[in-house]
Amino acid sequence: MSKFLYRLGYFAARKAWTIVALWAVIIALLAGSFSAFRGEMTNQITIPGTEAQQVQETLSEKFDTNTTAGFGQAILETENGSAFTEDQKKAVADAVSRAEGVDQVDSVTDPFATAAKIADGKKQLEDGKTKVADGEKQMADAKKQLDDTQKKIDDGSLESEARAKIEAGQADIDSNRQKLEGGQQQLQMAETLHLPLTPDMQEQKKQLEEGQKKLEEGQKELDAQKAKLEDGSLIKDAQKQVDDGRTELEKKRPELDAAKKELDRNQALLDMTSDAASISENGSAAIATVSFTDDIMAVSPEHLANTRDAFSSLEDHGVKVLYDTNLSGQRPEMGMTGEMIGIALALIILFVMLGTLIAAGLPILMAVIGVAGAMMGTLALSGVVDMTSTTPALGSMLGLAVGIDYTLFILNRHRNNLAQGMDMKKSIALATGTSGGAVLFAGTTVIIALLALNVVGIPFLSVMGNAAAFAVFMAVAVAVTLSPAILSLVGRRIISKKRWADIDRRSALHTDDAETAEAAHVAATEKEERPTGWLKAILAKPVVTIIAVVLALGAVALPVSDMRLGLPTGASQKEDTPAHQTYEAISENFGEGQNGTIIAAANLPDGTTEDQAKDLQVEVGQKLLEQNDVKAVIPALISKDNSTLLYQITPDAGPSEVSTENLVSNIRDLKLDTDDGEVTFGVTGQTAMNIDISENLAKVLPIYIAIVIGLSLLVLILVFRSIWVPLTATLGFLFSLAAAFGATTAVFQWGWAASLFGVTTPGPILSFLPIIAVGVLFGLAMDYQLFLVSSMREAYSHGRNGKKSVVVGYNHSARVVVAAALIMAGVFIGFVFAGDPMMASIGFALSAGVLFDAFVIRMTLIPALMYLLGDRAWWLPKWLDKILPDLDVEGTQLEREKH
Repeated sequence: MSKFLYRLGYFAARKAWTIVALWAVIIALLAGSFSAFRGEMTNQITIPGTEAQQVQETLSEKFDTNTTAGFGQAILETENGSAFTEDQKKAVADAVSRAEGVDQVDSVTDPFATAAKIADGKKQLEDGKTKVADGEKQMADAKKQLDDTQKKIDDGSLESEARAKIEAGQADIDSNRQKLEGGQQQLQMAETLHLPLTPDMQEQKKQLEEGQKKLEEGQKELDAQKAKLEDGSLIKDAQKQVDDGRTELEKKRPELDAAKKELDRNQALLDMTSDAASISENGSAAIATVSFTDDIMAVSPEHLANTRDAFSSLEDHGVKVLYDTNLSGQRPEMGMTGEMIGIALALIILFVMLGTLIAAGLPILMAVIGVAGAMMGTLALSGVVDMTSTTPALGSMLGLAVGIDYTLFILNRHRNNLAQGMDMKKSIALATGTSGGAVLFAGTTVIIALLALNVVGIPFLSVMGNAAAFAVFMAVAVAVTLSPAILSLVGRRIISKKRWADIDRRSALHTDDAETAEAAHVAATEKEERPTGWLKAILAKPVVTIIAVVLALGAVALPVSDMRLGLPTGASQKEDTPAHQTYEAISENFGEGQNGTIIAAANLPDGTTEDQAKDLQVEVGQKLLEQNDVKAVIPALISKDNSTLLYQITPDAGPSEVSTENLVSNIRDLKLDTDDGEVTFGVTGQTAMNIDISENLAKVLPIYIAIVIGLSLLVLILVFRSIWVPLTATLGFLFSLAAAFGATTAVFQWGWAASLFGVTTPGPILSFLPIIAVGVLFGLAMDYQLFLVSSMREAYSHGRNGKKSVVVGYNHSARVVVAAALIMAGVFIGFVFAGDPMMASIGFALSAGVLFDAFVIRMTLIPALMYLLGDRAWWLPKWLDKILPDLDVEGTQLEREKH
């Protein structure tokens, strides 16, 4: 391998402009692909197969709706903090009407129209209750009358009453008959005497005739009653009337009961939603929800702008409008703030180390070229591959860091070769063949760790890993091909004039005086074998050093036991972003739970009827409302086949709180036994999906660690031809990783020194941060292991014993490893202040991990361990030594040949 890299470096040095032209073509092709095929990225993170995702797909079929359709919220607040006036409400209605006319907008909720409908529904409910109460009273009165009649029939009092009425009626008829007969006698006397009838007498005669007729009819009716009484038909008729009355009441009862049941059901549904509102309690804030016909990322910026324009006129009516991330139209874009901060820090460190701007700028230039090519190549695929906004950012961060370091290692070796008087092109070739080998295998470990993300079966992580791996590949390719070409073009300017003068003076001294040269060589050998400074302190008491490192990193790692995973919410965004402002406005006016609503699906027993489903809607909703940490339950829909009920649940706390996570878990575990059978539950919605994603990532993390460590151990055994070196390297990595996670938890979750790192609201650690950090930090840790320990291996190969080789290798590599670690940490820390909360936590974790691993593990623990092991550090079973190929990564054989 070293010989191949030597020839590659030599070719690049001789044909520098050819290599430069070749890279120019590569970058041009990548730029053309980027320009032609770039697509949109997303902030939405999904994992196929999660419980929430499965529930969402099922609901899409059950309710025949597009569950992936996007929505946004406009938060409306009066500028003076008072309740909305009628004029302002009308302005809101007009704005809603305009927004509904925008293309790709499906519907817009007017909070005040909704509130009016609810108020009207309450009034109708009260009117219905009054009518039902009146109906109940009437039925009760009718039933009482029927019961009284039945009692009289049963105890015979009805017959007695009837007989008494007949007798009284007969007496009355007899009395009236006597009176009638008296009047008739008077008229007969007048007729007998042939007296003329006066008009009064004629009227009296007419009345007497009518009275006689009525009397006869009354007698006839009374006789009929007597007959019915005597033959029992009167009682039978009464009994029939009672029976008919009861039958009529029985017919009316179901209608009244159904009406009462419907009212009770509606009242229960209303009571459930009493704490859920789109208007704040003081009436000064409201939420207008805009539903789109497509996924939010498919809604064009123009239509989003038109939607916002529909609400913009509200400002003229004293209403302030805030838009959430979806409506604000902010699309994830690659910012350059983090990169620029990292580049600036790297330039300062490199200039201090190398002494010239040309030497300091070369690693940065190479890294930028590699990152530019990698990012353009990655984003060229964003039109056909779903990418989150973190995908290119992670590749950029990692590509920049390793790109600078990899070129630095080759450049530093080249400078040392020149300092020893080596020819320019030979020096470049040898630096590529030796340090280039370490770069190649260091990059291989990083790439292995990143490509292993494909094994865990999570698509967005696979894409992130592949993109970052491509960035590392580009960094390696640039370092071993373009860097040698540029070094050839730069020539002697890679070293300052002052240092060239020192080199020339030493060269002349060695040439003129062989004894002096030999003495200088002996002195140099003694110097490189003598521990000084930090290394001297480490090796003075290596056991104490090891114990101190373990205890120190263990203490820093303690917060890991409390680490919680989650995805960022609006609360974690910068204070001046729409996402944060809308989150805070909703929390202040409606409670934090409104930011993390949950969709619950109740699976009803087989064969549930429509009426049963309506009853269960109330029963199940009340059961959900009884759960801990539930603020409100809104019954949403009943599926057409009556098999599923849909609810929107507002938790008491925000989406990232432990109580909300527990609520999702409790609802999923809930089983409700009803008269109709068992009801089970599923949960979906963005809050539930975020929780599922975090849990899934936590589950695959141990598997991923095992895969990465297993594969990389094989590479390290192959490189170092040792068992103990890879094992100690891996053990040290686990300590530094735990410490990095502990520090990240303390800052981003507990809030320690939060303001120093721009943490707006402490909360759960980004769910995919641990798995990304494992992949990146393990690769980088092995980078430092390779650069540091390969120098020790080189010294051991040249005849030094195990203990001396530790000192020699440390003295040769410590300076460049320190610089590389500081550069890499500087690049990562630049992303902490770049403004994106996701990248801030990733940048912090990676920078902390790099610092812990480079300075505490590689520069402290590993030298102490290897010093204790001595020659045993390079032990390898004979059978394994025979079958392993000798890769000569450190270029020992190559150096022997070239010297």
